[in-house]
Amino acid sequence: MTAIHWTKARQQIQELIQQPRFGLFSDFDGTLAPIAPTPEAVLIAPAARQHLSDLAAELPLVALISGRRAGSLQAKVGLEGLVYIGNHGLEQWLDGKVVGLPQAAAFRAALEQAHAEIQAVLPPGAVAEDKGLTLSIHYRQTPDPRQFVLTRGVQIHDIAQQHGLVLFTGKMVLEVRPPVEVDKGTAFRDLVLEHKLSSALFLGDDISDLAALQAAAALRSGGIAAYGVGVQSEDAPPEVAAHADYQADGVADVEQLLAFLLAARQASV
Repeated sequence: MTAIHWTKARQQIQELIQQPRFGLFSDFDGTLAPIAPTPEAVLIAPAARQHLSDLAAELPLVALISGRRAGSLQAKVGLEGLVYIGNHGLEQWLDGKVVGLPQAAAFRAALEQAHAEIQAVLPPGAVAEDKGLTLSIHYRQTPDPRQFVLTRGVQIHDIAQQHGLVLFTGKMVLEVRPPVEVDKGTAFRDLVLEHKLSSALFLGDDISDLAALQAAAALRSGGIAAYGVGVQSEDAPPEVAAHADYQADGVADVEQLLAFLLAARQASV
């Protein structure tokens, strides 16, 4: 299945958001904010931030689910009334602090050891970011990113495995995580059920978002009208479009979608 552009499904999306118990969920980097050379340089567009603020005032739930640390995510967006889930579902921003899952925190020593060993084999331009419960190896700035994956990727995989950790891939990033059965899909599903939503929309652009797109389909089979939007870009994995229900053409198009959602919601009250 290939996702259709969201403008071709306006009526269906409008019906979703006009349900009283509708929730909006989104990834951050590459979805609400353009990808930048470094995670620190990423900035959310003012229009997208304003739309999120307005939608949070209208909806039962607006949640951001990101691979970033929950504290970094909250700092980048800086809005009250949103739920901030970080580290692919392993932690949440609650009452002004980050709360992580104990089962993930149990692997902290293993992550520290893996971090030191990975750091020792990284070439110039690659950075190993310690995110507390996970590690992110960013290689966008290496001279040959493809060659980095072919060579260093195997080394990093072996180091992770030796310490009982798991390696995942993303856009110009390798993720080392604890072997805990939590991801963006479980975070999405759990929030939908916790908030007793009858409909939901998830927006994402990368491999790590596939779990949430697949969770949307599973929720539909259980009677909840959950759908996924795949955000396209030059380096978007083809699997995103294959598993999404709808498509948005980049961050600017996501802003247009948010504006449409807000107008549709306000028209229903």
